[in-house]
Amino acid sequence: MRIVLTGATGFVGSEVLLQALADPAIDRVTVLTRRTVGRTHAKLTEILVEDFLAYSTLELTGYDACIWCLGVSQAKVGKDEYTRITVDYPIAAAAALFATSPWLRFCFVSGRSADPSGKNPALFARVKGRAERRLSELGGQVFSFRPGYIRPSASSVERKDLGRLLAPIAALIGRFTDDFSVDCDQLARCLLDVAKHGSDQDPLINRAIRTWALHETSARMSRTTRQRGMQHE
Repeated sequence: MRIVLTGATGFVGSEVLLQALADPAIDRVTVLTRRTVGRTHAKLTEILVEDFLAYSTLELTGYDACIWCLGVSQAKVGKDEYTRITVDYPIAAAAALFATSPWLRFCFVSGRSADPSGKNPALFARVKGRAERRLSELGGQVFSFRPGYIRPSASSVERKDLGRLLAPIAALIGRFTDDFSVDCDQLARCLLDVAKHGSDQDPLINRAIRTWALHETSARMSRTTRQRGMQHE
């Protein structure tokens, strides 16, 4: 199993990287990044990228999955830059990867309110939704993840944005509903599992991400039962 990862220096991406390097099913993790992740590992390859819109000079053949965690807060950049990073960057990468590896699974970290119809008045919802829609139009295996508030976990780094102040409230609300928030390590595990095995759900909303382990165990048992039944027919 060979995967491409972006956003590996960020909050979610760094946790995905940590789990991927520890996963015996994954042989290689290639990180596309503007700056080094500051880690060495036998499985890890870094490719320093100056332009996330240009891939013609990069060797990206033979990969099984891409986990796209690269992103930016809309509060930190203007509308055009936010759209370029959120929509144009993953579209360019997915198109390049599908061209050489049409079987590849592309896992895109979107957001809970993403609206592919473009009718939501919130910029975040419209732009994330546009990215989901355009990725789906590429014709490959694309899975969009729509987490709510992402809580720091024991193994993850701390959030550095103002959202970190909501962590105690999110932890409390999370005891009563699966729709509001998810632990960073839960999201990373779900991303990696879908990268490896695919999913019968898309998009994956916050509840699906939190209950992924239970759902997928049941789904795999069901698939195995069906396959055994077909073998006896």
